[in-house]
Amino acid sequence: MVDQKNEKKEVESFLNLGIVTNDNGEVLLIRRVQREKGIDGSVLTWAFPGGKQRLNESRNECVIREILDETGYKVESIKIISLGFHPQFPVFIVYHLCRLVSPKPVAEPKEPHEIAEIKWVKIREIKKLFTTNLNPEVSHELGL
Repeated sequence: MVDQKNEKKEVESFLNLGIVTNDNGEVLLIRRVQREKGIDGSVLTWAFPGGKQRLNESRNECVIREILDETGYKVESIKIISLGFHPQFPVFIVYHLCRLVSPKPVAEPKEPHEIAEIKWVKIREIKKLFTTNLNPEVSHELGL
């Protein structure tokens, strides 16, 4: 159990997610095969790429590995934008601002069983696709 603002939450995962932008003013998103339901009934369909951190890796190593596995894009983590509990899901999330190492994928995605679609989306369109709350610090970083 973790106590945050007098509210106890059971943490199921420690996730590192990447906010990856390109020169066209777009951000990289993934559409999950299986939708997840939040504690408030919200449904997660579209998300930033990333995933669970392994015990033997750093936050940066995790986000780089997960983005490559999910999308085929090679990135580097520039900085951490935010870290904390997601208000709708029992996860602790670290949001990384990431830079593309190459503008084209360098590998085939390894997780087609989890990822239904990989899409570059104009930053202003994100809120139309997200059905869950957008982290305020991520929103600020993207200029939303």
